[in-house]
Amino acid sequence: MTEKEYFDSRLFSNDNEENFDLKALLGKYLKSWKLFLVFMVIFIGLAALALLFINSSYEVSSKILLKNETSNIDASGNNLVSNNPFSNSERVNNEIEVLTSVQLMRSVLDSLSLQCKFIAPGSFPETELYGSELPFKVIVDTIYPSAYDTAIKIKVEGKDSFSILEEFEGSSSEAGSMSSAYGYNRYNYGYKIEKPYGTFQIVANEKSSVKETEFLVEFRDIDEMAHDYVKKALSVYVINKDASVINILLEEQNPEKGEDIINTLVEIYGIKAYQKKNAIALNNVKFIDERLNALSVELSEVEKNVAQFKTENELANVEFDANSFSEQEIDYSRKLTEAEIELKVLSAIDRNLRKGDNGSTLNSLSVSSPNLIYLIDNYNRLQIERKSLQRTVPENNPRMIDIRDQLEQLKGNILGSLSTSRQSLRSTIGSIRSRSNQFAAKKQRIPSMQRQLLEISREQGIKENLFLYLLQKREEAALMVGVRQDNFDVIDKAITDYESKVPSKKLFMLISLLLGLAVPVGIIHLKDGLNTKVTGKKDIEKRTKVHIIGEIGHNSTGKNIIDKGEESSGLAQDFRMMRMNLGFHLPKKKMQTLLVSSVQKGEGKTFFSSNIGVALASSSSKVVILELDKHNPELLGALGVNKPEYGISNYLAAGTNAINISDLLVPVSGNANLFAIGLGSEKVDGLESFNSVQMAQLMEQLRNDFDYIVIDSAPIGTMADTLALSKYSDSCVFIVRESYTGLEDLAVIEDARVNKKFKNPMVVFNDVANKK
Repeated sequence: MTEKEYFDSRLFSNDNEENFDLKALLGKYLKSWKLFLVFMVIFIGLAALALLFINSSYEVSSKILLKNETSNIDASGNNLVSNNPFSNSERVNNEIEVLTSVQLMRSVLDSLSLQCKFIAPGSFPETELYGSELPFKVIVDTIYPSAYDTAIKIKVEGKDSFSILEEFEGSSSEAGSMSSAYGYNRYNYGYKIEKPYGTFQIVANEKSSVKETEFLVEFRDIDEMAHDYVKKALSVYVINKDASVINILLEEQNPEKGEDIINTLVEIYGIKAYQKKNAIALNNVKFIDERLNALSVELSEVEKNVAQFKTENELANVEFDANSFSEQEIDYSRKLTEAEIELKVLSAIDRNLRKGDNGSTLNSLSVSSPNLIYLIDNYNRLQIERKSLQRTVPENNPRMIDIRDQLEQLKGNILGSLSTSRQSLRSTIGSIRSRSNQFAAKKQRIPSMQRQLLEISREQGIKENLFLYLLQKREEAALMVGVRQDNFDVIDKAITDYESKVPSKKLFMLISLLLGLAVPVGIIHLKDGLNTKVTGKKDIEKRTKVHIIGEIGHNSTGKNIIDKGEESSGLAQDFRMMRMNLGFHLPKKKMQTLLVSSVQKGEGKTFFSSNIGVALASSSSKVVILELDKHNPELLGALGVNKPEYGISNYLAAGTNAINISDLLVPVSGNANLFAIGLGSEKVDGLESFNSVQMAQLMEQLRNDFDYIVIDSAPIGTMADTLALSKYSDSCVFIVRESYTGLEDLAVIEDARVNKKFKNPMVVFNDVANKK
């Protein structure tokens, strides 16, 4: 690769770069490391502080297996309870609804006397005490709504006694306070305490080893507590939809309390189910006994009627005769129906054949004659074969003619067989009807008392079966009374999962760490989003396709021009690199006049013009810099030269013969090859003057006398002046200043490129901070 190709690849590399620059993004974050550090400390501190005041909760769970109710059988193998009319999934869902009922939870809380909340006085944050953390237990009998506004202090006085201090809201003392106290009253453990707000007992807790002697007690609404537990803390669900295992999950701050609640929930659930079954069984026994007594009387009466009827009419074998007749009558009726159906089918076949429809097949269903079935099957087979051949061969085909002949022959045979079969069927129907009439006559001779006896016997049989059925169910129901047989098994009793602690310290710290990173990132990107200035090279590359030929670092020296002896400075190196880039970017025979401009004032075009002139002149090239910014002529001051008597404006106003170009040239001290021409003392109409013949002659002579011409023009906001000079230039350099040039200003540069308003446009990125 040649040196020119190398610089070309660097200049045009922005066309191939990806939009996302990870290195630049990380660099932006590293510059704001202090911001990240501050927010990390803040959020981690807040997380640590929150963990001190937030009460943790744990998951307490238990598993139960619902039994199949039809599996309960007695010693004889009979079911003790009736089959469940619902499917397994429906039954499981019903039991889940029972377990999550507010009424069941209320019974649990009432059984554990959880209307009372115990707190250690002065503890912060406030933590509820329970079970082994207390030296006593409170057994609540009755609580009234006034208790919810009452707080009591219990003080342990010894092994056998305690004292109570009562405080309640809503009353006013002489001092005007919002609470009042009755004072300490001493009681023995087990004494039934009756107060206006409720009745309760306090008993000693033998398992407690706590040393505190004073506790604060608050009363709570048990109905509200039950509702909150069911809606917010309790979760009951099926582990596997194909199984009957139910998982009971409870979120509770105190693990011991949570385990007691779940175990008591399962226990009371079983007790209530037992009580329900026992009540149903007792009701069934009572109902069956009443029905058995009534049936016993009815059955005795029916048996007497049967015995008396048979004795009077001597009907010992009538039942057998009646049954035989009924069977024969049904059999002949079935045969008659079948024969009539077959006769209709044969008549239909005969009609179809005589209609002359040679393309249809015949239905042999309900035909009993094997010979006729055989002929019809052959006929149908030939019809199907004929239809198949009609798609491929003509009617005069030998095979088609043969099939037609066979069909005609079969048709005659079928008609003959049909005639014979129909005559035979008519004879059979007549015979069946004759035998049926014989049984009808025989039926008329059966005594009417036969029907009476059947009715009496039928009633007797029904009552006997019902009596035996009720007697069996009465014994089954009696066996169920008083026998507790739960419809579930406890797989796992309540177990606390200490790993499920909420909030998790690790998770809390991780979230605070992520917030400590995310907030600064958001601030940085919000600042970038609100920024309207060019902050990096990427901003230029995104908004314009004009090539960037170089970057100029921030000038911290305060000097406007590079002095001799500073060639090794970073600023001098930047201009030396741009001098090389200019040479490689444009052919030397074309790049002689360089027009320097910007979008707005203050972007450093004069600073660039001065120093690029110094850089070009240091390569033994003869360079002249023209001061053509009539709005802000600062070039000569930046070069450190005195303002001459004549300038370009004087030259253009007086004409080419009045003032020589040598009169305009001002040498720049420190560099023998660098000259400057000032704007002059006359007013200049840029559009008219820069398009004049004198200006064209001036530029032509300067081209002949100098190697490079640098024009310090006005910002392209005054477009007429700068455009008038563009025709004399070989290239136009736009100066973009970091954190100064507006992002919308880049659209002006891109518009100049797209509409080709300037020759060979290029961009120089000026005043770059932290340029390496």
